[in-house]
Amino acid sequence: MPTIAVLYREKGCRFVTLLSHLGGASRDTLSETLADLIAAGVVIRNPGYGHPLRPEYVLTPLGMAVGEACIEMVKAVSERELVEIALKKWPMLVATAIGRGAQRHHELMSALPGITPRSLSAALKDLQAEGLITRIVGAEYPPRTRYRLTEAGESLFVPLNVLVTAAERADAARAGE
Repeated sequence: MPTIAVLYREKGCRFVTLLSHLGGASRDTLSETLADLIAAGVVIRNPGYGHPLRPEYVLTPLGMAVGEACIEMVKAVSERELVEIALKKWPMLVATAIGRGAQRHHELMSALPGITPRSLSAALKDLQAEGLITRIVGAEYPPRTRYRLTEAGESLFVPLNVLVTAAERADAARAGE
């Protein structure tokens, strides 16, 4: 998300420039992130020739479709000091699923293809520790556990849902081509 935000804001970047904008990222981490974004069709190496300072990496139309939402999400995460949790693979997606109505463990598993029970549990613990969700254990037997966004979680859900919706639309448009 921060990589896409920088590429969108700067209209493309060289590797070294991108590395300096991302502060604490290592060269290896940025290389892996760019490889993943290229594989996902969000970023491409600049195919043109020209000036040696031309951007080395640019966004594809899919990347451009989510760029503005990435900027807003990075801003929201930074303001709330949630960068560490936001950089993990699952917590923000779990928060999105809860915000969209999934409340129970099995509903979250269904809403998030590819997540393991262990990853889901870890993401729920992270979100709860940050005060973004609350865990509600019912009085019935066997007890049923539900999860809901807190007020802080609701405020983060707004830009998060915009980002996820933009990504879903861009992905659907790409699939329809």
